[in-house]
Amino acid sequence: MKESLEQQLFFMRWAIQLGERGRCTAPPNPWVGCVLVKNGEILGEGYHEAAGKKHAEIVAIEKAGPLTHGATAYISLEPCPHQGRTPPCVERLIQAGIKKIIIPFLDPDPHVSGKGVEKLQQAGIEVVVGIAKEEAEASLAPYLYQRTHRMPYCVLKCALSLDGRTAAEDGSSQWITGERARENVHLLRAQSQAILIGAGTALIDKPRLTVRGVTITKQPLRVLLDSKGSVPVEGPLADCSLAPTLVFTCSDVQKEHWERSGAEVVLRERLHLKEILKELGKREIIQLLIEGGSHLHASFLKEQLANRLVLYFGSCLLGERGKSFLPDFPIPHIDQAPRLSLVGVQRFDNDVRLDFLPDDQLSK
Repeated sequence: MKESLEQQLFFMRWAIQLGERGRCTAPPNPWVGCVLVKNGEILGEGYHEAAGKKHAEIVAIEKAGPLTHGATAYISLEPCPHQGRTPPCVERLIQAGIKKIIIPFLDPDPHVSGKGVEKLQQAGIEVVVGIAKEEAEASLAPYLYQRTHRMPYCVLKCALSLDGRTAAEDGSSQWITGERARENVHLLRAQSQAILIGAGTALIDKPRLTVRGVTITKQPLRVLLDSKGSVPVEGPLADCSLAPTLVFTCSDVQKEHWERSGAEVVLRERLHLKEILKELGKREIIQLLIEGGSHLHASFLKEQLANRLVLYFGSCLLGERGKSFLPDFPIPHIDQAPRLSLVGVQRFDNDVRLDFLPDDQLSK
């Protein structure tokens, strides 16, 4: 029985939701889901849990057992045709007797892009591309961006008072938001493979930058930009038993001390954000969370390197002498104000999370 377009959308959306279960654990691989269907009935389903573990297609095939012959596979990304950490999924799909594959789009990874579809078609399997494309793109946006641009998808995160301040006059900021909003920040960290801060934030806040309360396979890489070597090698960032630390700097003053603590140090003549992002892309960082400070946030916005803004508004007021979100981001006239698109709203008790995409990202 041929599924209607409505049924196809339902099963693909279910595959996308399954894939989301691996968002925190699958990277550097994509978080992919698979649903096997015959005569409108789900025979097996699965998602990719972590690199080195079975891909979604294999999990679904094993759950379906001998019932796979003649089934349709709904997969939230083009299946891989190559040997990586695991065997190629395309071969298992062919061996399982799958008659039709439905995917939202081709995988931009050069090892896969179009090659998986080609092998399936050569084996006589019908391939349909384009079902629930927008939903799958929204789910896999960080992966698609990283594979296309070879740089991580950059998320700017900030907690703000209702009047747009990041800290009180004396610099204190703990806590602008409540407990539930802070728990959500840890989920955002868990979805990122690296967290970036500048020297000012490191000196003032002395953050741990670790994930707490969320199941992960490993802690994100903590990245410090310290051009002058002004951050002392002490506190949580120097404790590499908590999480790995990578320091980009133009000064070798602290290099030996950082390396003795277990951190990695990269010396550069100048710290260019785009070059740093390329380096992190080589390290298979799919999503980079930029936690501050304000000058770093402004730099990412000025250079149009921010892919998403996640703003947590706490139910407090900090007044005109509170610290500004973007003090180094002048806008001479309203016509020059960058426009953003609101793509997500979540409430946590008296706090709210707003997700924005810069308009230039909507076409990417």
